[in-house]
Amino acid sequence: MTLRHFRIFQAVCQHTSMTAAARELHISQPSISQAIRELETHYGTALFDRIGRQLHLTAAGESLLGYATHILALDHQANEAMRGFAAASPIAIGATLSIGESVFVPLLAAFRAAQPGCSIFSRIGNTHELEQRLLADDLDIALIEGDVTSPQLITQPFLRDELIFLAPPDWQFSDINDHHAQNGVVPSEAIANAPFFLREEGSGTRALFEAVMHAAGIPFATAGVYNNSASILQAVAAGLGLAALSQRIAAPYLTNGQLRTFTVPGVQFQRTFRIVYHQNKYLTPTLQAFLTFCHNWQQKV
Repeated sequence: MTLRHFRIFQAVCQHTSMTAAARELHISQPSISQAIRELETHYGTALFDRIGRQLHLTAAGESLLGYATHILALDHQANEAMRGFAAASPIAIGATLSIGESVFVPLLAAFRAAQPGCSIFSRIGNTHELEQRLLADDLDIALIEGDVTSPQLITQPFLRDELIFLAPPDWQFSDINDHHAQNGVVPSEAIANAPFFLREEGSGTRALFEAVMHAAGIPFATAGVYNNSASILQAVAAGLGLAALSQRIAAPYLTNGQLRTFTVPGVQFQRTFRIVYHQNKYLTPTLQAFLTFCHNWQQKV
């Protein structure tokens, strides 16, 4: 099999159409069809289900697409490296929102200061989105607080973090005396069915909160679903409900008295921020330097 076969296969997958792939690649449709037949013959399996005029990837096709994507990406990286061998390799780095709203920008700024010739593209998204971008080779590396599910991704511990309960200063807990409330210790029954603001589906913060609350047997009501922590902090400060967010993000609101924190006996939201990259990713010297920098960074924060 050649790179040409993989480029044709990738284009057909992207467009789900041999005609559209032919237009994009400036190749005749019969040549596209022949290349797909050669792939299927070579691997001894169907790569597409052909239903009417529609093409649908088979399980084998899905698997081959992952390999083809990274083979072509490696070919692109090799070409780029050879064309500008002396130049620093550009890197694309992602971060989940909790990391993006706390340590990501200071970390990038410090890395740029240490590597002034490095070109960096950065992106912030939730755990699920960044995982998909790593698999598609749209990102070189990502800093993620949630659990990744793909066995093709390598994870390394990066930084310890903890979610904390947050409430407005004048929040009235049910079935609790003022002494306990003032000491910041709240029994689980006092927050049962309380309104909580949550992050969106696919967020590692939300997944951790739901898992811990369910394990503790504490039911809760959903007051709202927001795709960023800043809006949740504002909603809680306005007295609209409660939340559980990273202590790093909530710190300014606690310092200025807009919010207060409380604990529930036996309930903790501890987690580890992780560095994630594809197992087939070629780690350029710049990426290796970034990995080392991240591991050293945790000693400074």
